Amino acid sequence: MKIERVRIKLDKNLWGSKITDMLTGQILINSPYDENKIKDLTSFISSLPWVRKVDISFIKGTLTINIEEEPVKLCIISKNEAFNVGENGYILGKDKKLCSQNQTFFYKGKTPFFIKDSKGFPKVTENILLEISLITQYISSKNPIKEKPEILLTDTGIKLLYPQHKIIVFLGNGENSWQNFQKLFKILSRPYSGYYDLRFSGLLIEKGRKND
Repeated sequence: MKIERVRIKLDKNLWGSKITDMLTGQILINSPYDENKIKDLTSFISSLPWVRKVDISFIKGTLTINIEEEPVKLCIISKNEAFNVGENGYILGKDKKLCSQNQTFFYKGKTPFFIKDSKGFPKVTENILLEISLITQYISSKNPIKEKPEILLTDTGIKLLYPQHKIIVFLGNGENSWQNFQKLFKILSRPYSGYYDLRFSGLLIEKGRKND
């Protein structure tokens, strides 16, 4: 049995060109069908950032590759470029149109927000992914200001911009700042416009309690 034709089926065709580029040279037309080679091919395709799941079948000379693509979970905008990030944490592309459909974060820092894995694929750092996870959790369920903020990630913390209320909140990394953020805006009778820097107050409170 020989591989006479190759058919690639994508569920959304978001990353078709990227996936097919990676498959160039991996499959030879008119080469003998080899189950071990197909297993290796399946493992290779599964390892690509743009692929969530792959299934390969071979019927009457046709090798069919069914691919479920990795969806975009969020976008990070940095230096006027939009980075599409998958649920696996990898940067899948740079399509601004996809940002309107997903939660968007802005990044402004001196250190890169992504690194390259052993295969050279760019992936958002664990620290940034952790901060984004915290932001998503708190904003969705515990945001004391009834307005969806613009979120800016920096080297020293997080800025929340509330345009309607004319409020800027600067938070440090970790949960202490989020807890102080909640407490502060629960104490206030209403969210007064202004600049609130809560990066260090949590540390001071914690130190004071220890001294007591």
